Amino acid sequence: MFCVGIMLASVGAVLLSMYVVQVTADPEGLLDLESRRSAQSSIIKANDGNDYATLSSGSSTSFWVYLTDVPENLQNAVVAIEDKNFHNEIGVNFTRTIAAALNEITGHELLGSRQGASTLEQQLVKNLTKDDKQDYMRKVREIFRAIGLCNRYSKETILEAYLNTVSLTGTIVGVGAGAEEYFGKDVSELTLSECAVLASISRSPTNYNPFTNPENLITRRNHVLAEMRNQGYITEEECNAAMAETITLAETSDVNDTKAYSSNNSYFTEAVITQLTKDLMEVYGYETVAEAQSHIFNDGLRIYSTVDPEVQTALENLMLNEADENGNELFPALWHEEEVRSNIPVGSEITYDSNGLPMNPTDETASSIFSTDDIPVYADSTNTTFKTGSYTGDDGNEYVLFYEEVRTQAAAAVVSSEEGSKGEVVAIVGGLGEKTVDRGTNRALDAHQTGSTMKPIAAYCLGIDDKLINYSTVLEDSPLYPASSKKVLNTELCQRLGLSTSASDPANLARNDVWRDWPVNYGDVGGDGALMLIYDAIRQSYNTIAVRVGSMVGVDYMYDFVTDTLGFEYIEETDADLAPLVLGAHSRGLTVVELANAYTMFTDGTYTTPHFYTRVEDYQGNVVLDMSDLVTTTQAIDPETAVIMNRLLSNVWVNPGTARNKKPETEGIDAVGKTGTTSNFQDFTFAGLTPYYSVGVWWGYDQPYDMSSVKSDVDGQPTQYLFKYLMEEVEAGLPAKQFYWNDNVKPYQFNPSTGAIVSSGGLTGYYTDDNLPDSTTGALASDPYAQAAQEAQDLAAQNAVDPTA
Repeated sequence: MFCVGIMLASVGAVLLSMYVVQVTADPEGLLDLESRRSAQSSIIKANDGNDYATLSSGSSTSFWVYLTDVPENLQNAVVAIEDKNFHNEIGVNFTRTIAAALNEITGHELLGSRQGASTLEQQLVKNLTKDDKQDYMRKVREIFRAIGLCNRYSKETILEAYLNTVSLTGTIVGVGAGAEEYFGKDVSELTLSECAVLASISRSPTNYNPFTNPENLITRRNHVLAEMRNQGYITEEECNAAMAETITLAETSDVNDTKAYSSNNSYFTEAVITQLTKDLMEVYGYETVAEAQSHIFNDGLRIYSTVDPEVQTALENLMLNEADENGNELFPALWHEEEVRSNIPVGSEITYDSNGLPMNPTDETASSIFSTDDIPVYADSTNTTFKTGSYTGDDGNEYVLFYEEVRTQAAAAVVSSEEGSKGEVVAIVGGLGEKTVDRGTNRALDAHQTGSTMKPIAAYCLGIDDKLINYSTVLEDSPLYPASSKKVLNTELCQRLGLSTSASDPANLARNDVWRDWPVNYGDVGGDGALMLIYDAIRQSYNTIAVRVGSMVGVDYMYDFVTDTLGFEYIEETDADLAPLVLGAHSRGLTVVELANAYTMFTDGTYTTPHFYTRVEDYQGNVVLDMSDLVTTTQAIDPETAVIMNRLLSNVWVNPGTARNKKPETEGIDAVGKTGTTSNFQDFTFAGLTPYYSVGVWWGYDQPYDMSSVKSDVDGQPTQYLFKYLMEEVEAGLPAKQFYWNDNVKPYQFNPSTGAIVSSGGLTGYYTDDNLPDSTTGALASDPYAQAAQEAQDLAAQNAVDPTA
């Protein structure tokens, strides 16, 4: 019998051991405190070094603080009120646990205590595992797991983990986030009273919420202080002084203005995430976006971004697009209907979701055809019957079409143009109105056609750089390809006539009426063969002159420049032509970040890759990514060319310039700009540059659509006004500053009719000694209209002077 007893006892011990192993299993590594230490929210820093945004993959705000940075008063307050035997017990206080169990069974308080039965280890287990099932087995699991924690880790490590995982109301987790939220300071700066406040909240975050239940909180704080005094952590005098201290909470606006604690990240924060994801995949070989973003959100990175919170806030406020006292918005709302295709066969029954929106029957998740932000079009005023149509699918079957109302949108980006910080994106906004969702459409990172803002980027600056043109070169204002050349087909006319839209079709080549002049100017102005100066062509944005310069520079040269030197991401091989590279009629286009950054080369000729951060460190301060290893700075154009270009672009503000009267009123600070409009008025753009900032703005529909309804009203002025208003706000109070000057550039007066240098009575132009106007200005050997330009110069010969004399 004795042997049998031993055997049964052994079997029982084995079964108990197996049970203990089972109930304390941690397959997901939830109790790995070292991993927990590194698995923390990442923080984005602003360009002034202050916290800008806290990233978290969940709904909580939390960032890890080390025990050495936590005041002893806070450590002692937590131990005193939550687990006074913490430093001496084995993870479980059996006396308190048994007493709590007896109290629950008998309904009587056999052993009173204002501390709960759970030790800090047990509370930590609950914090980490979220195992809060109300039964005895949960308590057994908790006890064994707490003992396991105590055996594996030091008390210091356990206390640090507890302090960083304790809930402090709402989405605030951990004493670091709590100190920032409630007192607007680092946890290391807390007073004794403030330490007691944080230690008070965890018992019942709702009852002791500092903002909603201050009276309850004060009573609880004083109890914590009394326990600290009774246990010898503080003196009577320190206790009384702390009890007498008024609890001063941080203003909510102060806490949230620049730290973006809400789940609604700014457009800039999301741009940082996008670039950092791409860079981590490239540098560290992450195979998926999910892997890279897990590192971003969960590994406690410190991301030193380039955002300027003041500029970002100013841009956000303008892009809210709120109506003024007269009901006018900065960007007028233009609406039109767009088709929304479904997978619903015509004639089949349509099912609807709880919001009354139609569902796709072939979608396994049965998602709605419309998103919550879409505005469906209804067939009548009752808003009960959807307007529908049909379309033919790829399989030849007919499917139901729905319709939605869409409005014009806008995007803007601001990049530093100052030496030492060129290429640093300081602000972006990717849409109009209040941002309501995370990871939605960020139009600041989407490519759009640029229109005439493209002209200076390739054609004009390279023409000056290669000495093909100068400030006052004269060229003929006429189509490069007249209709008679049969080079450019009028595709719209061909479609109306039911003809082929191929320029090589023999039937089209046999006709004279299906060809058109190309290019023509905005509003079909000019193009009559008159001579025009580069000076006038840029400020009035003449297409004919820009294309003529582009043809002189060469398509291959311009294409290589924008794709290699400037690194434009969305310029495709099909864009290697004059229309895309000169007039901005791209297949896809540029982002406003690329547009703004391109114009920074018109300060001193250098170009730096645009970027949203300068370096990334892990939670221990080790450098993970250094942007200096990823970006390049090149001398894109000569410094002299940059000076001449910004002088040419300064004329846009003066009548008949296309942005007349829109120059920012900033005292002593230079500003230049260029307007842009695409074919059929589908997009309006603007690029503005000062010695401090470069700004790119786009306004249009997400899917290009005719905006000609604003042509005679506001045209592209909203994009220009945004630049004006933004610079007037963010540059107010900044020192006067002019563009970089190069001594190789010389000012001379020129005849506004001929472009020739005159001794007096002309306009001021800017030139280099090796590219001066003379008797042949405008009569470049490669220009077919050299003779006409030469004759124009001869007419003004009596006023011409030798500029080098």
